[in-house]
Amino acid sequence: MKKIALFLLVLVLLGATVYGAGRSQSSGGKPVFMLCISHMTNAFTTTVAKSMGDAAKAAGADLIINEGGNDISKQISQIESGINQKVNAIIIEPVSVSGVIPAVDAAMKAGIPVIIFNQRISDPSKATTFVGVSNDTLGALEMRRAVQDLGGKGNVALLLGPMGSDGQLGRSKGYADVIAQNPNVNVVFEETANWTTEEALKLVENWLQTGTQIDAIVCQNDGMALGAVKAVEDKGLSGNIKVYGLDAVPDALKAVKEGRLEVSVSQATERQSQMAIDIAMKLYKGETVPVENLVEGEVIDKANVDKHL
Repeated sequence: MKKIALFLLVLVLLGATVYGAGRSQSSGGKPVFMLCISHMTNAFTTTVAKSMGDAAKAAGADLIINEGGNDISKQISQIESGINQKVNAIIIEPVSVSGVIPAVDAAMKAGIPVIIFNQRISDPSKATTFVGVSNDTLGALEMRRAVQDLGGKGNVALLLGPMGSDGQLGRSKGYADVIAQNPNVNVVFEETANWTTEEALKLVENWLQTGTQIDAIVCQNDGMALGAVKAVEDKGLSGNIKVYGLDAVPDALKAVKEGRLEVSVSQATERQSQMAIDIAMKLYKGETVPVENLVEGEVIDKANVDKHL
């Protein structure tokens, strides 16, 4: 996975990553799709880029990948580039649930189908279709397991994704729904670490220094969960604080197997990526597709982790 991330990072530094010819009018007559992904700073997004690129190649399509650096202005510019190139479909994993709407409108008006991927936009009707998961459901699965492990009572701390992103909003709602049903569970800290391991490590270190009792740390992705695990281990509290993650990235699954991370919730990253390309191909062929295409999440713990490694 580290090699994949490094490979993609080098290509991003050079410009857009291109699988295949990377032109809207391929010399082989192949369809050309564009993926506008919010960032490529963790294993989930690098896996999406790699998996979607492989799926496009297998389907006989070219895929241009643009990384937005969590900057909505940059992502809008990239989408506009796709419109100018007259690509056959644009797949967007949005930086902002609302900020991307004008660019979606522009693409649709230009006759280019728009597939919103993984993170929903504030007005789903603006795009052609959505491919992904229910973030509410993923968050609820994760929090329900944490509450179960705590016996229905205790202090939890929450590490959130970028505020206002669909992943953060949906998973937070899932958390809140479960906590509302468990009045003996108290949220003692709740802050964003922006999907990153480094920010999560620093935040949790700060929380632990306060002396506040924390029984579990529930994290909206695995990168942040691994940062939390390190902070807990460094403080010698591994047996006292349980940590929960989401995304089922390789390093997190290894930590689950080792007993360092309680669970990771899979959002079937490769299957989502394959589905996005399948939908793009159907749209290219003029076929009708559902307005929503979902894959199921799964809680992965020590009992079933081996089949995912």
